[in-house]
Amino acid sequence: MKSVSVSKKILILTLTLTLTLSTIVNGEKTEMPIEMVFVRGGCFQMGDIFGDAENNEEPVHKAWKGGHHQHHQGANEKPVHEICVDDFYIGKYEVTVGEFKEFVNATGYKTDAEVGDGCYGWSGSKWEKDRSRNWRNPGFLQDDNHPVSCVTWDDAVVYIEWLSDKTGKMYRLPTEAEWEYAARSGGKAEKWAGTNIESELSDYGWYNKNSKGKTHPAGNKKSNGLGLYDMTGNVWEWVQDWYDENYYNSSPKNNPQGPTSGSYHIHRGGSWYFSSHHARITSRHPYTPDYRCYSLGFRFAASTK
Repeated sequence: MKSVSVSKKILILTLTLTLTLSTIVNGEKTEMPIEMVFVRGGCFQMGDIFGDAENNEEPVHKAWKGGHHQHHQGANEKPVHEICVDDFYIGKYEVTVGEFKEFVNATGYKTDAEVGDGCYGWSGSKWEKDRSRNWRNPGFLQDDNHPVSCVTWDDAVVYIEWLSDKTGKMYRLPTEAEWEYAARSGGKAEKWAGTNIESELSDYGWYNKNSKGKTHPAGNKKSNGLGLYDMTGNVWEWVQDWYDENYYNSSPKNNPQGPTSGSYHIHRGGSWYFSSHHARITSRHPYTPDYRCYSLGFRFAASTK
């Protein structure tokens, strides 16, 4: 157990909780560890506290002309506003290929990419779907320890519902506020998860300058101050909330859940493919619930009550 003093008024407590999931592998029962980190709730300034979003906004590619990234605007990270969250648990790691495989083996589930027209990736001139891409084959070599990708928000929710039923524990996607609070080591003034110094970013996350064009095994970089890995980089992470670019103007202070409805959900944290700018903790990217990309995955959370 480790306590970190963030301010005179806030004490962040972290505790790694390891649960087990019984599953069948090669005809034999085995136990899968589920590692969750307990996050002591508190209040923090949510949003672009460094003023980087609008001043340094950059397109994904020079050839970018709206494409499937058209909904991101740096202004959606403003205004900075005080938010308070209750205690919660969040996954120590992003959900891995191996963990997702156990779900598929147990249920026969087919992802949206598999039953549809594939998964988005960069072709060299544009973002496009490729029918050969899915969570099993995202377009690069991976093993069971890599974070799963090419999964939609809907796929993530089905996985979490299965996990909840299997374990008797109520899991869910983290809210956007919980995700940012956890990524910032309990609401600290961090630009990336674990550091404010760009020259140190490669120590904490996989992004376009160090990833060599692919994901990497979960947990290979340094953790942030709460013991969470890959909150910056490796794969983007879906959060629970619906998206409204003006939501920060009217967000409630306590435990915001996002708009009650919408057309887009949000993902956070940057990925192996994208730049340090996109990997900033406060960067918000909205997409339809059926959107899938070879740099997009998820981690799950749980309430304490």
